[in-house]
Amino acid sequence: MNRSITLILTFLMKSILAAGQLKITGHIQDTAGTPLLYSTLKLRTDTLVIQTVLSDSTGYFSFTDLAPGIYGIEGSYIGNKALLPPFRLNRDTIVSLIIRQSGALLKTVEVTGSKPLLEKKIDRLIFNVENSIAAKGTDLTEAIALTPRLRISQSGISIVGKSGVAVMINDRILPLSGTDLLNYLKSLRSDDVASIEVITTPPARYDAQGNSGLINIILKKNPSLGWSGTISTAYSQATYAAVTNNVNLNYQSKKLSSSLKLRQYDRASRITEELDAIGINSARGNDNRKDMSDGIGLNLSMDYKLSKKSSAGFIYDIGKSNANAYIDNHTTYQTHDRTDSVLTTLSDNRNPVLTQTLNLYSDHRLDNKGKKLSTAFNYFSTTPETAISFLTSSDKQPVTAVVNSYSDVKYHIWSAQADLTLPYPVAEIETGAKVTGFSNDADISYYNLAGKDFIIDPSRSNIFYCNEKNLAGYFSARRDFGRKWSAKAGLRYEYAIVTGFSPTTDTRNRTAYGRFFPTAYLSYKPNTRHSWGLTYSKRINRPYFRALNPARWYSNPYTYYVGAPLLQPSYSHNIELSWLYKGILSVSLFGDKVLDGFGFIGEMDGTLRVYSPKNYLTQYNAGIVITLNKKFFPWWETNSYLTFSYADSKSAVPDAVTQNGSGFSYSTNNTFPVSRKVSLFVNFTHSLPSTKGYLYNAGQYMLSSGGRTTLLQNRLQLSASVNDILRSAISRGQLYYKDFTQYNNTYYDSRRLNVSITYLFGKTKVRGNQKQINFKETQRAN
Repeated sequence: MNRSITLILTFLMKSILAAGQLKITGHIQDTAGTPLLYSTLKLRTDTLVIQTVLSDSTGYFSFTDLAPGIYGIEGSYIGNKALLPPFRLNRDTIVSLIIRQSGALLKTVEVTGSKPLLEKKIDRLIFNVENSIAAKGTDLTEAIALTPRLRISQSGISIVGKSGVAVMINDRILPLSGTDLLNYLKSLRSDDVASIEVITTPPARYDAQGNSGLINIILKKNPSLGWSGTISTAYSQATYAAVTNNVNLNYQSKKLSSSLKLRQYDRASRITEELDAIGINSARGNDNRKDMSDGIGLNLSMDYKLSKKSSAGFIYDIGKSNANAYIDNHTTYQTHDRTDSVLTTLSDNRNPVLTQTLNLYSDHRLDNKGKKLSTAFNYFSTTPETAISFLTSSDKQPVTAVVNSYSDVKYHIWSAQADLTLPYPVAEIETGAKVTGFSNDADISYYNLAGKDFIIDPSRSNIFYCNEKNLAGYFSARRDFGRKWSAKAGLRYEYAIVTGFSPTTDTRNRTAYGRFFPTAYLSYKPNTRHSWGLTYSKRINRPYFRALNPARWYSNPYTYYVGAPLLQPSYSHNIELSWLYKGILSVSLFGDKVLDGFGFIGEMDGTLRVYSPKNYLTQYNAGIVITLNKKFFPWWETNSYLTFSYADSKSAVPDAVTQNGSGFSYSTNNTFPVSRKVSLFVNFTHSLPSTKGYLYNAGQYMLSSGGRTTLLQNRLQLSASVNDILRSAISRGQLYYKDFTQYNNTYYDSRRLNVSITYLFGKTKVRGNQKQINFKETQRAN
């Protein structure tokens, strides 16, 4: 009796001291894999029963508010039992019990330790999606929005402190970008994802292009054999309605893994923009525009196991989209604040695009110790066409210009690569080579209305051919020094040859250059609570093709952009110190130096606004990013961050007036599970005024909220939300030039009601072929 009282008092004291810290979740089923609903589960410590619960209709159960200690579990169903032997609980744990219908006690059970929300490896931060309440039952874009340092918007995905990002699935880069990438990610479910890896310093294996990071999405393993699929539709309403539909079909056999994904979208938005260039000569403009976009796409992938050691497959993606816009622009031209004229321009923009990607690959294990050879061939083509009609009138006279502008651009990119992984006792070696070819043919025509016919204007038309070859090779090595220290270093060499030819002006140009790009990593883990990392990399940012094209791209008859064939790439040196505490708190200090940074610089030429790219920027950036991902209680999970940065900028050209400045922003995403099947969320983001280079942002904030639920044994998933409830996400800023300051005030129609429905059918563990190919070069095709 005294021993029982002592046990009870000891347990109660531990529970009081550590209440709410730990939990055990699990699943109970029979030997055929059928969930045992409403089974009785008892949690024991020695001979004392601590908690008794019932499994739900899917066989799941949970014990919560537990202190660290030794526990056992007894499960019973209609007279049959299973016993889980005592085990030590020191973190959230997942268990699995199987009851034999014969009534015999099961002696073999599975105990799986639950990973923390955040983990730190030598070159990446890992967000374990499968352990996040907030990410359950969402599409993949919503899970990405919860990941530390990642931000997602209507225009794409970004990493805090980085200028760009590429997305991978199972270590293979997706050959998609922009809207196509977002629509593809929306077609994937977070329930099929094990983790999302954030790589702010890409290793030598990956292209050195861009001061950007990588996102690697790791899918869950061990899919079942057979068919599965999902059908989803989403409706949103702002000023105009939008619809997105996705269908996924997956098939898995012992040797063949395949997936077919179909996507379709149709959306429109009302954008209001004020754009004022204020100086001695000023232009004050405002746009009322209706942007419309629609598209369809197909993604087919197959992977076949040739043998126990070899596999091969292909991925084919085709997408057809249309981006149209109607713009009503009013611009007032002034000299010394006196109005000279007021121009009204009505423009009709049509932009159909056909994009295709083909990836062929093979993987071969050289032995049973992890040595592997991977090869791939990639091809990408896109043919954007742009047709713009302008009708311009002035308050001084009737119709002054009726213009048609047409551009036909063809991008073709191919690459071949081989990667070799060689794990040795002394170090893990990675080496490989890659060759890439780019071609860009652009035909831009400008027509004026003369009588009833449109006559080409040779002075504003141009044909331009651009080609690039890139040869690359790399070597990296990783080694552990005891249990606490790890190091990794790599070196990549890239040699590029760029040629350009304009038949219109009979001009040619050629540039060739080669550079080494080192990477280095150091990791220190003194214990299970702390993890430290230090990284360094050198990167290159090559100009995208439009910045090299000397042709004029008109947004209206009085504003145009013109490229520079001799524009040089920029380089950056990046360093980062990171700390992860208990898998919930992440702190990163980052710094980088940008040399020969380029961008489009504006100038006023009478009534014309002209923008051209220049290598003008030297910039030093430093900042801190703090993220917190924690389940405070079973009914509350938060994913929050704050970031502060400072930039010291110097301009090599007088037209761009740079200023030193800082920026601060924070965000908090909070999820509240009402029950196992229903959850609510409230998200808030706030950016304070900031200055970087020659750009000043006035800051903005946004409040969003919604909820999710699942029905039909989690096969039917419903969600509803409202973005930008307060209609406060307004972009305001200033660009500083020598002769004028450009002010902008834009609202992108972001207050929007969203409703989505997803149905999962077939064997829901079948995930098909999710392999992707490293083909990051497609991001430069714009």
